[in-house]
Amino acid sequence: DNDLSEVYGPVYYGSWLGIPIPIWVFLAVAVAGGVLLNRTRYGRYVQAIGSNEQVARYAAVAVDRIKILTYVLLGICVGIATLLYVPRLGSASPSTGLLWELEAIAAVIVGGTALKGGQGRILGTVVGAILLSVIGNILNLTSIISVYLNAAVQGFVIIVVAFLQRGRR
Repeated sequence: DNDLSEVYGPVYYGSWLGIPIPIWVFLAVAVAGGVLLNRTRYGRYVQAIGSNEQVARYAAVAVDRIKILTYVLLGICVGIATLLYVPRLGSASPSTGLLWELEAIAAVIVGGTALKGGQGRILGTVVGAILLSVIGNILNLTSIISVYLNAAVQGFVIIVVAFLQRGRR
């Protein structure tokens, strides 16, 4: 009769070489994503679809198949994130992760990915995620704004970057 926190506790609270296990998993997923997007045919297809889906179809790219595979990979990443985050809470609820999609979009955009698609790098996304985390922590620790307004700050960041990218392709 082990409860959830005892079984999964080492996953979230454990470390290897003095670095927490979730950081190792984050790095492994980022490296795997970078290799997948930059060194494989699949990655070229994803960027082609993001750049111009119709042209990708004309170039005989199996657009629907690539999109489905991309969503499957997204689901795997969400599953990994869930396995890493649930031990922190000791439970799971339907509201866990509410508005995290906004954080993910903000990290990708701050990392330099073009809103119109076809251009982006994993390293930029990693830097964007770290930057937004640091900004969020600073805002929370200094009480400059309410914790409940972090999503508004991220939304503002998305709007500013969208404004700055409006003429780029």
